Order: sequence, then structure tokens, then C-alpha cells
Amino acid sequence: MSEISTLEISMISSGMSRYCACGTKIIRRTLWTDLNPGRGFDACDKNWWVDNETCPGGKQVVPSLLRRLRAMEEEGRAKEEQLRSVEEKKKELQ
Repeated sequence: MSEISTLEISMISSGMSRYCACGTKIIRRTLWTDLNPGRGFDACDKNWWVDNETCPGGKQVVPSLLRRLRAMEEEGRAKEEQLRSVEEKKKELQ
């Protein structure tokens, strides 16, 4: 079940822009924490609330995928450094 706040209920829509009851423009943001991967929420500078909670499967799968992605990015950086080192040695031998 999604959480609904009085702030969300009193939100004012104006064309493409949305404004909070406090008058501040609302921005769509996304959390990338392990407990809330990809969870969207609408925020203004003074208040915020969350949309529907991430499903239990997503809470298990997405953090694992993010860890794998970070490991692959680190591996890629290490390979690039290794390649630079080999290219420098190649230049020295020429």
C-alpha cells in the first residue's frame, strides 16, 4: 500500500509543472539505496514524500545488480590502467 501525505493531496498541478502546497516547484527524484533501489519520490525544498514502495523482489535483485555493476566498473578502471602501463612500456621499447 502506498503512503499518501496531506502534502500530496494538497499538491497543485499547473500545466507541466507541479507545485507543492507551500508554493515550491516539485521535482521527481530517485533513491539508489540498498533498501530502496530505484524508488521514486516527489520533493520540494521544504517537504517530501515517497511513492509506491519497491517490491520485495526488487529490494533483493537491484542491490545485487548495483554491486556487480560497481565491481565491473572498478575492474574496467583497473584494465584501463593496466593498458596504459603496457602502452608506456611499448613506447619505451621502440
